[in-house]
Amino acid sequence: MRKAVIMILALIALSGCWDQRLVKDINLIYSQALDQTDDQLIETTIVTIGGSQDESGSRLGSSQEPAIISAVGNTPRDSRMNLDRKVSGELFASKNRVTLLSEELAQQNIYPLLDVHFRSPISTTNARIAVVKDVAKKALDVRTAETPLISDYLGDLLNGLEEAEVIPKASMEKVLSAIFDDGTDFVLPYLHAVDHKNITLDGVALFNKDHMSGIINADQTLRLMLMDSDKFKPSRFNFRVRDNEEQRINNYVTTDVEEKNRILTVKKENGSFKAKFHLDLAFNVVEYPKDTLYIEENVIELNKRIQERLQMECEEVIRLLQEANCDYYGIGKRVRAHHYEDWKELDWKQEYPNMPIEVEIKTEVLYHGIVN
Repeated sequence: MRKAVIMILALIALSGCWDQRLVKDINLIYSQALDQTDDQLIETTIVTIGGSQDESGSRLGSSQEPAIISAVGNTPRDSRMNLDRKVSGELFASKNRVTLLSEELAQQNIYPLLDVHFRSPISTTNARIAVVKDVAKKALDVRTAETPLISDYLGDLLNGLEEAEVIPKASMEKVLSAIFDDGTDFVLPYLHAVDHKNITLDGVALFNKDHMSGIINADQTLRLMLMDSDKFKPSRFNFRVRDNEEQRINNYVTTDVEEKNRILTVKKENGSFKAKFHLDLAFNVVEYPKDTLYIEENVIELNKRIQERLQMECEEVIRLLQEANCDYYGIGKRVRAHHYEDWKELDWKQEYPNMPIEVEIKTEVLYHGIVN
């Protein structure tokens, strides 16, 4: 009898979750884009799957059909509230995979745009963030044969580029951490909606604290990743090693990175700080239309040209980072860790753009294919 009473009391206690939300009563946001209107309002455009309604209350589509809906407001949360009035159920961002920001908004302070997600316990901080050239919502109108659902396409595209180490990881969690870290900055993928069928990666947007301050192209982004820590090793590079070949194709070589050793040193000399990148690389030549690599002297000459070219290109990336005041490599964090008393006296954002940063690269062509 006693056991029966305990079981009944336990069943009463297990009455259910107080904050449960049934799927039939909500609309899930799978991706979103933020733009700014001419009168400085925030326009939020979302891709959702659920029972949307028009202004008269008529149903726009079945619960399995994605819908693209826009609304404007004074803030992102305000525009979300206005979006709630356009759908049959309350909107939730717990399944959001990608947040897109227009270039215009990114050049301002991006934290206020993301504040609503950082404060909500049901938002996914692992969602990816990207900057879109011109109008962000255009990217949500793209329809690809590869993946019909644009949310899946954008999420898979960014995840695939990260796994291939073509771009750094750009999640909301990582961005928030970088915004509040005085010793490091971040970059975000820079996308371009070419037409209604194609989205391309144009490179990455450079950020100075909380606002976009520059852009580097896709090739320069590979060099950016190459100079990053040893855990990043973008695999394939194409170099222009000649300028005078009759056939344009013979001016280029494509290589895979077989080995990488990167060391970043930060020192204080004569009262000021300087940084130096030491990069040792071993390559495998996977394409060289000019050929003749069966001759050892030609391999040595090709390696010399690759090293000189890569040295120049990496120095250019450093110049662009300093020009944009983007401390992507966290040089300031190293200064703070090892020279804290000096750090307290520094205005790092004044110091960083003018500090000497050297790049020293050594390369070796280990392999050049099975042809020769």
